[in-house]
Amino acid sequence: MNKTVLLVEDEMFVALDLQMIFEDEGWDVAGPYPSTQEALEYLATNRPDCAVLDVRLVDGDVFPVADALTNIQVPFVFHSGHADHAQLNKRYPASKLYSKPCRPSDLLQEAQRMAA
Repeated sequence: MNKTVLLVEDEMFVALDLQMIFEDEGWDVAGPYPSTQEALEYLATNRPDCAVLDVRLVDGDVFPVADALTNIQVPFVFHSGHADHAQLNKRYPASKLYSKPCRPSDLLQEAQRMAA
Protein backbone atom coordinates (compact mmCIF):
# COMPACT_ATOMS: atom_id res chain seq x y z
CA MET A 1 0.00 0.00 0.00
CA ASN A 2 1.28 3.45 -0.89
CA LYS A 3 2.11 6.05 1.70
CA THR A 4 0.12 9.29 1.62
CA VAL A 5 1.61 12.77 1.96
CA LEU A 6 -0.61 15.76 2.67
CA LEU A 7 0.59 18.66 0.55
CA VAL A 8 -0.50 22.14 1.67
CA GLU A 9 0.88 24.75 -0.71
CA ASP A 10 -0.70 27.79 -2.39
CA GLU A 11 1.95 28.43 -5.05
CA MET A 12 0.61 26.39 -7.96
CA PHE A 13 3.93 25.66 -9.68
CA VAL A 14 5.62 24.61 -6.45
CA ALA A 15 2.62 22.46 -5.51
CA LEU A 16 2.46 20.69 -8.88
CA ASP A 17 6.22 20.12 -8.92
CA LEU A 18 6.12 18.53 -5.46
CA GLN A 19 3.05 16.49 -6.37
CA MET A 20 4.79 15.04 -9.45
CA ILE A 21 7.96 14.22 -7.51
CA PHE A 22 6.04 12.37 -4.80
CA GLU A 23 3.79 10.55 -7.27
CA ASP A 24 6.81 9.52 -9.37
CA GLU A 25 8.19 7.84 -6.24
CA GLY A 26 4.95 5.93 -5.64
CA TRP A 27 3.31 8.17 -3.05
CA ASP A 28 -0.36 9.10 -2.93
CA VAL A 29 -0.70 12.88 -2.65
CA ALA A 30 -3.55 14.44 -0.70
CA GLY A 31 -4.00 17.84 -2.25
CA PRO A 32 -2.25 20.01 -3.00
CA TYR A 33 -4.47 22.21 -0.87
CA PRO A 34 -3.95 25.98 -1.18
CA SER A 35 -5.81 26.87 2.01
CA THR A 36 -5.98 25.97 5.68
CA GLN A 37 -9.71 25.38 5.36
CA GLU A 38 -9.37 22.79 2.59
CA ALA A 39 -6.57 20.97 4.42
CA LEU A 40 -8.63 20.85 7.63
CA GLU A 41 -11.62 19.50 5.70
CA TYR A 42 -9.39 16.70 4.38
CA LEU A 43 -8.06 15.95 7.87
CA ALA A 44 -11.58 15.71 9.28
CA THR A 45 -11.97 12.30 7.60
CA ASN A 46 -8.43 11.25 6.58
CA ARG A 47 -5.07 10.53 8.20
CA PRO A 48 -2.00 10.91 5.97
CA ASP A 49 1.35 9.33 6.80
CA CYS A 50 3.09 12.73 6.82
CA ALA A 51 2.71 16.28 5.50
CA VAL A 52 4.58 19.10 3.77
CA LEU A 53 3.25 22.49 4.81
CA ASP A 54 3.77 25.96 3.39
CA VAL A 55 3.44 28.50 6.21
CA ARG A 56 1.57 31.31 4.47
CA LEU A 57 -1.53 30.27 2.56
CA VAL A 58 -4.34 32.06 0.74
CA ASP A 59 -6.45 32.15 3.91
CA GLY A 60 -3.76 32.78 6.53
CA ASP A 61 -1.07 30.83 8.33
CA VAL A 62 -0.97 27.04 8.29
CA PHE A 63 -0.81 26.68 12.07
CA PRO A 64 -4.36 25.25 12.51
CA VAL A 65 -3.33 22.44 10.13
CA ALA A 66 -0.04 21.90 11.99
CA ASP A 67 -1.96 21.76 15.28
CA ALA A 68 -4.45 19.25 13.84
CA LEU A 69 -1.59 17.07 12.58
CA THR A 70 0.12 17.27 15.97
CA ASN A 71 -3.12 16.19 17.68
CA ILE A 72 -3.38 13.05 15.52
CA GLN A 73 0.39 12.42 15.70
CA VAL A 74 1.14 12.86 12.00
CA PRO A 75 4.69 14.14 11.37
CA PHE A 76 5.19 17.14 9.12
CA VAL A 77 7.78 19.55 7.76
CA PHE A 78 7.45 23.19 6.89
CA HIS A 79 8.41 24.34 3.38
CA SER A 80 8.39 28.12 3.29
CA GLY A 81 10.20 31.19 2.17
CA HIS A 82 8.52 33.37 4.80
CA ALA A 83 8.90 31.46 8.04
CA ASP A 84 10.28 32.52 11.39
CA HIS A 85 12.56 29.59 12.15
CA ALA A 86 12.79 30.36 15.88
CA GLN A 87 9.02 30.63 16.23
CA LEU A 88 8.42 27.37 14.37
CA ASN A 89 11.10 25.54 16.32
CA LYS A 90 9.60 26.68 19.62
CA ARG A 91 6.00 25.87 18.66
CA TYR A 92 6.72 22.64 16.72
CA PRO A 93 10.07 21.30 17.96
CA ALA A 94 9.65 17.92 16.24
CA SER A 95 9.29 19.50 12.79
CA LYS A 96 11.97 20.66 10.40
CA LEU A 97 11.90 23.77 8.25
CA TYR A 98 13.02 23.68 4.63
CA SER A 99 13.41 27.17 3.21
CA LYS A 100 12.26 27.86 -0.33
CA PRO A 101 13.83 27.21 -2.63
CA CYS A 102 15.14 23.81 -1.63
CA ARG A 103 15.71 20.63 -3.55
CA PRO A 104 12.45 18.66 -3.83
CA SER A 105 14.49 15.52 -3.25
CA ASP A 106 15.28 16.84 0.26
CA LEU A 107 11.55 17.04 1.02
CA LEU A 108 11.01 13.58 -0.43
CA GLN A 109 13.79 12.09 1.71
CA GLU A 110 12.39 13.77 4.82
CA ALA A 111 8.90 12.44 4.04
CA GLN A 112 10.32 8.94 3.59
CA ARG A 113 12.02 9.24 6.96
CA MET A 114 8.88 10.53 8.69
CA ALA A 115 6.62 7.84 7.21
CA ALA A 116 9.00 4.95 7.91
